[in-house]
Formats: sequence, C-alpha cells, structure tokens
Amino acid sequence: MPNFPLDLRAAVAVALVTLAAGCGRGRPALNPVHGKVYYQGKALGSGTIVFTPDASRGGNGALARSEVQADGSYSLRTDQAYGAAPGWYRVTVMAVKAPGKPAPGQRYAVPQSLLPERYRDPELADLVREVKDGRENDIDFHLD
Repeated sequence: MPNFPLDLRAAVAVALVTLAAGCGRGRPALNPVHGKVYYQGKALGSGTIVFTPDASRGGNGALARSEVQADGSYSLRTDQAYGAAPGWYRVTVMAVKAPGKPAPGQRYAVPQSLLPERYRDPELADLVREVKDGRENDIDFHLD
C-alpha cells in the first residue's frame, strides 16, 4: 500500500466525510415537469408559469418556474436544475403584452396583461396540481 503524506490522507478523508454527509440530505430528487398552456383554446405564446408548493396539502420547499414558449410549451426548473420536487403545488401563470407609447399625461407605458388577473394569484387561480415522484409529469393547462 502506498505511503501518502498525512495532509493528503487528511484531505481525502475530509472530502469523503463531506460527500457522505451530503448524500441523502438536502432537496428531494427532481422530476421532469413539462406541458402546454392554452388560453381560450389557443396556445399561450409567451409568459411565465410558476409552481409554488401548496402548504395546505403538505407541500414545502422551493418553487419551480418556466418561461412559456411560442408554442405554449414549458419545462419547469427549480433553481438551475430541470424538474420539480414531488408534491402538491398551486400554479400561477402570467403573460403581458409589451407596452406601446405612454398614455397622455403618463411618463411610462404600462404592460397589458394577456390573462385575467386571477391567474397571477395562487389563491385565486384555482390551479392545483401534483408532481408525482419517479416519473415524467406531463401537465397541460386550459385557461379560460
């Protein structure tokens, strides 16, 4: 067996203990979540969708979000990783139209919402979904 210097053996030991301490702790495994968002029967061409853990159903942890693509599709990310932790979520969807010129007497133009305001509020949107563990989750939304 090779004779490594004491400081190298100590560094390797610390690294292994740190790695072992991190295994099985922290965040649960993320599961792929994707789908499409429709508004009044048509794919929503832009916006943001946010999944917020639903504490009333035992959900906790980080929220997951995605930009809605031109074809209405989304793929959730939690922080910088793709997917969402298993559990129940309240979902919000936001989409705005770029502002034109400011209204007379106004300094700035205000973006116009493309969706009813209720979809911005997790309590009013009435969009509750479960991300299931160990599988891909294909979750579409049909907003009216």
